[in-house]
Amino acid sequence: MSDVVNASRRSPFTGVPPRDVVRDVVAAVALLVALPLPWEIGHRGSDLLWVVLTTVLALVAIVAPYAERAGVLAGGWGRLVDPATRLLCLMPYGLVALLYLVLDVARTAGDAGAVGGGLAVGLAGVVLAAAVPGPRPVIVSAVVVALGAVVTPVLAMLGGASWSAVVGALLAAVLVLGVLWLTVRRFLRDDEPAGIVLIVVGAAVALEIVFLGGGSAAWFESLHGGRYGLLLLPVVAAAAVPVAFDRAAAAVGEPGERSAHRWVAVAVQAFELMMLVGGFVAAVAVLRLVDREPFSGGLVEAVLRLVVGVLVVVLALLARRALLRDPRAGHSTAVGAACLVVVLGVVILVARAGIGTASRVEELLLALALPALVLGALLLPPSVRALLGAAPADGSASGPAETPGERPWEAQAPAGSYQGRDEEGRRPAAEETAVQQPVVPERSWQEPAAQEHADEPQGTSHGSRWRGTWAAGTDATQQMAPVRTDVAEQPAPSAQPESSAPEPVGHAAHQTQVLPPVADVPGSRWTADQALDPSTPLESLAVIVQEAPHLRPHVAANPSTYPALLDWLGALGDPAVDAALRTRR
Repeated sequence: MSDVVNASRRSPFTGVPPRDVVRDVVAAVALLVALPLPWEIGHRGSDLLWVVLTTVLALVAIVAPYAERAGVLAGGWGRLVDPATRLLCLMPYGLVALLYLVLDVARTAGDAGAVGGGLAVGLAGVVLAAAVPGPRPVIVSAVVVALGAVVTPVLAMLGGASWSAVVGALLAAVLVLGVLWLTVRRFLRDDEPAGIVLIVVGAAVALEIVFLGGGSAAWFESLHGGRYGLLLLPVVAAAAVPVAFDRAAAAVGEPGERSAHRWVAVAVQAFELMMLVGGFVAAVAVLRLVDREPFSGGLVEAVLRLVVGVLVVVLALLARRALLRDPRAGHSTAVGAACLVVVLGVVILVARAGIGTASRVEELLLALALPALVLGALLLPPSVRALLGAAPADGSASGPAETPGERPWEAQAPAGSYQGRDEEGRRPAAEETAVQQPVVPERSWQEPAAQEHADEPQGTSHGSRWRGTWAAGTDATQQMAPVRTDVAEQPAPSAQPESSAPEPVGHAAHQTQVLPPVADVPGSRWTADQALDPSTPLESLAVIVQEAPHLRPHVAANPSTYPALLDWLGALGDPAVDAALRTRR
């Protein structure tokens, strides 16, 4: 009797990883939702007996392990929890779905529309429940989708379709192949951000089918219908879930900076997909404008699609370049571009059907899914917010010079300050490594949040907090231990209006107009003239700020000081250094 009571109290989720529970729940929901959705024109999944029977068998295979843990199954029923038996129960559903895909090849153009949303969602649920490890399921599903996309324009041409229909099928094939190239190819090369993008795109297409694919002809695809492959993206994404989960588990506990760069890469790849989809939308619009006969009455819509498609490509390109150049400086640009893409995408939806089931997959991806992916990757992860530090919330590059985090000295350095660098201010790779490595720490620090920190006691300044973070990960022989008391003993810098630009600091005749005279410290091998001299080697400037803290304002005023060292000096919160940095404007 006690055994029965204990069995009834057992939890069906005991010992099951949460990711497996989520996977099985999503798979079961996909199978149930696929029943009322169309499998082909004129038939829903619930209308086909073989679809209903295979769905029940697949659901039993999914639920059986949890029922066994709860003590519901006994005797021979316990064999259902075996992994091999689970695959056998899922296989009939997959075979039925594949049979419909094969039958689509034998159909004629008049019967186009064999692949419905129910088939795509249900097959994705089965693949997700099977959870076959390794990249092979991803390769197989991607190859099937790619072959179908390539065959579609060929069949259209052989079937005697008009030139505009053939070109339209070719554009649709290019879109599908481009999505697979930007996601699956990178994912198979161990690119984790590509896996995230692939899964999000597949999930977005599945949700679009569930909510909008109930009966409109826009949500059917066929090898003879001019479009093939977009509705099957959830299947490819479901095949990639096991590998993506394993990589995510391996990344637990990784440094915050690496996690932040991974999410930035997700946003970059989402912008690349925006460029692809926007280009497709614009190309289809051009086709409609050239061949007006099949699209009579849609001139306004075609013009809007052309304008929106071009604007989306331009915005995505600029945002991608901004993130690749500097994730911190380009963050606001990327977020703003994603918001603008949402507005432009909604314009297409409204112009087409007033947000209804006539909208297509690519339009909803452009208006909702891809911008949401960018905004989620750039705004939600804590590691990305830590990477941004105290950067201005609006991302503006203008404003008062006293505002910390804007680094005006880096953007408005005097002309001729970066000799030996490329046009973006970077030094050659070998020299950059030799100079910056011992000075510039990892960007795990945060810049001061307000100017009032400059008036805090020196022992509790934000620069002290940053030094503790940086020193923990630096070799003891190379640690920089700035001594704030040396700077405090120096006379305050002379007051000078910020609006009047000083003469070039490299001229010795004007040095005393920018900085107060500094007495050389006995025994020090560095002098104020060396700290101010533009010909002083960059390696020496990096050593001066370590060995002679009282000369840091002079190094900050030196026109040859490289941006990374200026960045480090600006993070100290030293009023004398900040005043010297402002003179660089």
